[in-house]
Amino acid sequence: MDVGRKKDIGGSEMPITVSKIREEGNIYYFLVKGVSNSFINSIRRAMMNNVPTFAIENVRIYENSSSLFDEFIAHRLALIPLSYSGSKIKEGEKIKILLEAEGPGTVYSKELKSTDPKLEVVSKSIPIIKLKKGQKIKMELEAVAGVGKEHAKWQPATVSFSETAELKISKECNLCGKCIEVCPRNVLEKKANKIVLQNPYDCTLCKECEEKCPKKAIEISAVQNSFVLVIEPHGHMPLPELINQTAEALKGKIQEFKKEIAKKIK
Repeated sequence: MDVGRKKDIGGSEMPITVSKIREEGNIYYFLVKGVSNSFINSIRRAMMNNVPTFAIENVRIYENSSSLFDEFIAHRLALIPLSYSGSKIKEGEKIKILLEAEGPGTVYSKELKSTDPKLEVVSKSIPIIKLKKGQKIKMELEAVAGVGKEHAKWQPATVSFSETAELKISKECNLCGKCIEVCPRNVLEKKANKIVLQNPYDCTLCKECEEKCPKKAIEISAVQNSFVLVIEPHGHMPLPELINQTAEALKGKIQEFKKEIAKKIK
């Protein structure tokens, strides 16, 4: 998918392309070409740090006869991911949640009762506390909209990126297979009487193959302007919405920068 164009150093235009490599459970791998290291890192930072989500911030405890201190329970509650199906979230918004339970038994996240039906827990099977017979908890919680740069509980996803690799083999190669043997990610293989990089997206560019090659016949390097972007959403919102919100966050930062620059050059 061609999503835009950018100028390279020489002034010519380079296409920006994004394609999905694979999906493993809740983890998505994308190949992004035509962007710089700083650009892909801006995407990573904006997605983790600038997209508003809801998390439990304030806890009023009216009764707690369990074996856990109030602070322990509050900490567990704060880390339960919350999803919101309403309109765009604004930082500082608040929604009340109620929690009341009596033992014996385990209290799960499904027992959190939001006063706004648009706010729900992402997983209803997260254990909060185990109560013995006669033990009770009664609490009033407040979910507050915030961003990941303030605390990890507001991060909607874990995001990382790595460079893609390319392989060059010189005529000195005698197909001894030492490079295949020492590769920690098993990305090299012998095929049609030559060594090939069968999975360039999983190569970490550790260069172990280069160092251990007895003939010094192998060279592995990063492909310019080509990255693997890995996104693991925490369930706060669907992936397409998360990507759109990230773009909006970046756009807002650019507008803010333009305003500040304009003030200085007047």
